[in-house]
This record gives sequence, C-alpha cells and structure tokens, in this order.
Amino acid sequence: MLLIACCAGAPTPGPPDTETAARLGATAPLLPLYRDLLSLETNASTAPVVIVQIGDSHTANDSFSSRMRELFQARFGDAGRGVLPPGIPYRWYRPSRVTVTSNGWRAVSSYGGDRGPFGITGLRQHADGPAEMNLFVDADGDLGRNEVEVLRQPGGGTLDIEMDTGSHATIATAASVPQEAWLPVASSPAGHTLTLRARGDAPVDVLAWSVGRNNPGVVYANLGTPGADIELMDAWDQTLVRQDLAHLAPAMIVLAFGTNDGFLDSTDPNAYATAFSARLRALRVAAPNAALLVLAPPDAYRRRHKSSTAPIACGDPNWTEPPNLALIRDIEHRVSVQQGAYFWDWQAAMGGPCTMLRWATTAPPMAAPDRVHLFAPGYRATAEDLFRVIMDGYTRYRAMRPST
Repeated sequence: MLLIACCAGAPTPGPPDTETAARLGATAPLLPLYRDLLSLETNASTAPVVIVQIGDSHTANDSFSSRMRELFQARFGDAGRGVLPPGIPYRWYRPSRVTVTSNGWRAVSSYGGDRGPFGITGLRQHADGPAEMNLFVDADGDLGRNEVEVLRQPGGGTLDIEMDTGSHATIATAASVPQEAWLPVASSPAGHTLTLRARGDAPVDVLAWSVGRNNPGVVYANLGTPGADIELMDAWDQTLVRQDLAHLAPAMIVLAFGTNDGFLDSTDPNAYATAFSARLRALRVAAPNAALLVLAPPDAYRRRHKSSTAPIACGDPNWTEPPNLALIRDIEHRVSVQQGAYFWDWQAAMGGPCTMLRWATTAPPMAAPDRVHLFAPGYRATAEDLFRVIMDGYTRYRAMRPST
C-alpha cells in the first residue's frame, strides 16, 4: 500500500524518443523544442525557452519574427525580447518592443567585408572616442534580465553601463588576448532605459546586448542582415558562435537564407548545397540540443524589361521568376532532410507560385512593390501558418507525454 501511495503521483512515462519521432512524422526534427515547451508548460522548468532566427532581410524586418514572438509568448508566457544586435546595425532598423538610439559608435558588419571577430549577431559596434547607445523598452518588466556581450582585447577601453533607475557598472574591456565576455547587468523591472557609454580612453567593442523579463516563458530573437546570403556565416568566428550559442542555449534555431542567392544568375547549385549543408552542420555542432528549422525563401519575382527574353511569370510581362530561386528551395529541402532539420516551404505557405504578384495588388497590399518582400500583413499571416504547423506537432507530442 505504501509503495502504491508513493508512486501514485509520479508522471506517466511516454514512449521512447524513436517511437515519438515516428509518430510525429514530418515535425520530428522539432522534438528538442517540444521537450522544452512541455517542461515549461508543466512547470518542470522555469528557464526561458529561447528561439533564435538568423537570416537575411526577411529576418531583419521584425514583422515575421515579432508575430512568431507574440504567438509563442501568448501560449507559453512572455520571457522578454532576448538578444539583439548592439546599437543600430543598419538603416531603417525597427525592432519591436524596443527603441534604440546611438551616437559615436560605428557598426562593423560581417556583411560589409569588415574584419572580425563576429559572433552570432554578425556585427559589433566599435568606438574609439566617447560614444553612447540607449535601448528603451516599451513595457514595465522588460528590463528584468539583462546582459551585454563585449569583446575584451589588448588595449581595450572602459565601458559604463547605466539604468534609468540609477544602477551603474564600470567595465574594463582590456585583456591580454581577444575574448568575448557576457556580462550580467543589474535588473531594473521598473526601468525603461539601458545605456552603454564608452569613455573614449581606448577602443571599445560591443558584440550584443540582451533584455528580458524575470519570469518563465519564451524568447524569440531575430538576427537578420539585409542583403545577406548563406556565405554571411562564413565570416563569423566559429569559436565565438559556439560560445554564444552555448550561452544562449536555444531550444530552436531558425535559418532563413536563400532569396539573395536565388536572384543571382551566377549561383552554383552544387556550391550552394555544400555551403548550406556546412552551415547546418556547424549549427548542429555548436548547439547540439537545439532543433533546426529551415525557412525556404518566400515567393518572389524580378522585374522584366520589355526587351528582355526572360520567361514571363504568371502571365504578367512585367515580371520574371529569378533564375535560381526554385532551385534554391529544392536544395534547402533536400539538405534539411539529410541534416535532420525541419523544412518549411514559405512559398507554399503563401499559396504557391504567383502569390507574391497577387499580394502586391491587394487592398491593403500584403506584399511590397518590389515583389520580393512582404508587408507586415503578409509576414504576419505566414508566421501564423508556421506557428500552426509547429503547434500541431506539439499537440501530438503532448498527447504522447501524459502527466498526472
């Protein structure tokens, strides 16, 4: 009787992972995410579930990722904004939930051909003289868990970190050899401003900053670089990337490249397959406990001039399909299957070929006039489709893991 009583409250074990994966079918690569979401939902873990999306302009535009963030946080709890590139990384930077100002800093980008090192943000902010950057959060509580990643280096200068609630820390970034360092910043649940000031006594480099809420939930970070292709990640320091991912401990990494590669006439399919496969393998090594999700490029078209001999797209003589975009989707699908990543066809989620041309003429328009990018309604609608797919798999997974 005592033995029965002691065991009565124990969770009912679910099937082994091999059986679970078989029953999940196509969404089996998302198992690492599902495990962490279930631990969060059943209060078995209070650590935030971190999702990091890396990609090109579709990721840099926060409309898709912000909708994913809203949906995950509405279901599983809001753990805050998460990691961001420091300062203002590019023109028209408009992240959701925060506003950033910067003065005196220079963006050093892995996309611009600048010298590294670069970590997971693919960028750093450099100051030789006095400089200041401010991060303003929209909501109370969004500065409850904060960090700054700096590059310690020979001859490094002094960085002051301040909150509008009065807390202050001074960081000496000098070190005998270059090395990254994640520095915790005092929480300020009632505050709304995080300020970094380089004193100007010597060079200072900031690799990232992160803000969050001091409660369980989901963090969905977007780290996008306008104009980038898959080769962007080749410019990153793999040691720094591994250290960043070990620190962030993502449950899922979302990789969203291919549009810019697909628009190039010179793209070599074999070289692209090799590069894409290598990037997925590198992420798998750097974050072995994370699910990998590949977002194939959305539907897109190139303007066709009257004298062009390029094929007409969708019956519209003003537009033609980019020469390698469909091929890029096929390669990403094949490589994703080989590498055990979940593949999501963005074009199919939109409605298939020619959707971009239709969406650009809706009222209000869901796609931009360039027929390459979406407007916020289009990004948000497709994000909702992806979230439904992920949650369908999670519902099946949860049913396999009953708990009393």
